[in-house]
Amino acid sequence: MKWWPLYGIKKKLTEQVKYSTACPVKKLEGNFSRSLHIYTIDAGNCNVLNFDMHALKSSQYNTHKFGIYFTAAPRHADLLIVLGHPTHKMIEPLMETVNQMPKPYGIFWIKGCSEGISLYDLKVKNIVAVLDGCPEPAEILAVILKIIKRTGS
Repeated sequence: MKWWPLYGIKKKLTEQVKYSTACPVKKLEGNFSRSLHIYTIDAGNCNVLNFDMHALKSSQYNTHKFGIYFTAAPRHADLLIVLGHPTHKMIEPLMETVNQMPKPYGIFWIKGCSEGISLYDLKVKNIVAVLDGCPEPAEILAVILKIIKRTGS
C-alpha cells in the first residue's frame, strides 16, 4: 500500500520518469558517483530561469534521490549553474564566485532569453554544458544527470 500524500490529484508526483536531453555535455572531472553539490548564480536572466530552478528544488523532481544537492555557498559546490548572460555589474561577482569554487569543478551555463556578455568572452574555464533559451526544469535535470553520467530513472 502506498502512502496517500505521495499521490497528486490526477497523477503520482513521484512516478518514475526518464529524463533526456540533446544538449552536448563535456566530462566533469572527478568522481561524483555518490553526490553532486550545486551552487546557482543569477548573472542577469529574464527571471524565468529563477522560477525553473525553484521548481527543480521541489519534491516533484526529487533531486536528492539522484544525489543532487543545492548548496548555499560556492565553496561547497562541485557544479556552478550560471543563469543568463552576465551584465557588466555582475562580471566581478561572477568571477569571484568562480574563483571560490573548489577544484575539480564544472560550470553549467543556461543562457536564457536575455542578451549580454558571453562566458566565452570572459574566458571562463571548465564550462561543461550550455543550454539556450529557457528550458523546463525536467530538461535542466536531464543535463545535470548527463553531466554526472547517470540516467534519470
